[in-house]
Amino acid sequence: MNQLPTHPVADLYPLNLENVDALAADIKANGQKLPILTLGDGRIVDGRSRYMACQKLGITPKTECIENGKTLSDEELIIIARSYNGKRRHISKLQVACITALEWKMLHPGESRGGDRTKGSKSAKVDFGEFARDNGVGERNAKKALAVANWNIELLHRAKEDPRGLEDAYEEYRKEFKESKLRTRRKNIVRKHEDLFERYQAGVFTLGEAVTVANKRNAEREEDERAELSQAEEAVRRVNGFLEFRDTLDHLDLAVRRGLITEEQLEEWKVEFPTVLGRVDV
Repeated sequence: MNQLPTHPVADLYPLNLENVDALAADIKANGQKLPILTLGDGRIVDGRSRYMACQKLGITPKTECIENGKTLSDEELIIIARSYNGKRRHISKLQVACITALEWKMLHPGESRGGDRTKGSKSAKVDFGEFARDNGVGERNAKKALAVANWNIELLHRAKEDPRGLEDAYEEYRKEFKESKLRTRRKNIVRKHEDLFERYQAGVFTLGEAVTVANKRNAEREEDERAELSQAEEAVRRVNGFLEFRDTLDHLDLAVRRGLITEEQLEEWKVEFPTVLGRVDV
């Protein structure tokens, strides 16, 4: 019996192995009622379960060539696969979302944002949103599926086999996304210290060890900067205080009369204060 390969559009849909056993029993008892749909080159577009059931029984399957072997685009084949699989399978909404994102990636393999951003085109979000809505997929599930598809297409293929597989795949994506952002932030911290970054790249430090040292250095530097700023602010306060003091010399006369300072001290200050400010008038 000739081996029939499958077209990628057929592999977009979940394969129920339990259904294969049931089909094999039915075909054995009643014969194969529905043919396996193929392209002109023999690839299966619909009927993988029936094909596997026939293999299990060791019989030659009945096949039917779509449109007499006419060459069809991937978009046309996706529509055909939808029409057959949508009627015959019980697929969850999450699985439909997975399939929709896989269809999109098949049609737009180089597109990671969900649409064509060339001049005059619609936005990426709207393009994929319309594509998903045409397949009955809600915006929330569509975004999750496309995010996973852009990150790890094989993971999405596995997720489509499980009615709730998309949730687990998206959680895995989110976890890795957060960890990746954290790693990037930590590397950026280390990059500001050339010696630490070189040691990290050479394997002398782990990233965590390098970050610990870098954070300690940063904290010490910030403390030094705060101390310098405090000293600068204190210097400004002293100068401002001196300026106010200079402009109120009559108060110093009162201080002499009250015995707070001597006349000698006042005369000394009159000499010293202009020197401090670089002025010659008191």
